[in-house]
Amino acid sequence: MLNRLLLLISVALSVACSGEPANAEKTADAWPAFDAPEPASAENSPAKSPLPRACDLVSAAAAEQVLAQHATLMSDEAESCMWSSADHPGSITMLMVLVSDNDSEATAQEVFGAVTGMQGNLSALVNQHVDAKTKKSGQELDDLGDEAWLSASNMDLIGTQQLVVRKGTRVLTLNVTGMGKTEGLGKRLEAVARQAVPQL
Repeated sequence: MLNRLLLLISVALSVACSGEPANAEKTADAWPAFDAPEPASAENSPAKSPLPRACDLVSAAAAEQVLAQHATLMSDEAESCMWSSADHPGSITMLMVLVSDNDSEATAQEVFGAVTGMQGNLSALVNQHVDAKTKKSGQELDDLGDEAWLSASNMDLIGTQQLVVRKGTRVLTLNVTGMGKTEGLGKRLEAVARQAVPQL
């Protein structure tokens, strides 16, 4: 046993002292270079902040600001929140708040594109069945997240306005549907979005 151990030590010493490139490469591969940067680990990478709840992004006061009347909470889920106007039961207007996080920025861009096109397509589909004309309009908003789109359309007698914002991998959608006051609604949606987006 002792002879075998001595033999292994002598072989190791002769390999270390010989200048053979192949053995030098093997030795270099076998041992880490202490001056080389360590690969990033999950512990060292910056932690992503948790996705805020939808109703935390748009409070009751903010919902009333958008709807220009008192608002009642109808639904409070982690990624969706719905507020309803309370002043005029005959002309209910609802504010839907949706927030989502995506695996990558590319996926978030796809979601943003799909959501911004969905409202107009849905309105056209509904109006086609009731033989009503579809009115659509939209505009980009500057300095709001990475990209933002404000649009309006109608579904027969019901009007909708929607503001979609993407910030990194996260997408926020504010959608107002109903028969309430529409004058200045786009500006009110934008004001509330500008309060909510920094929290994403």
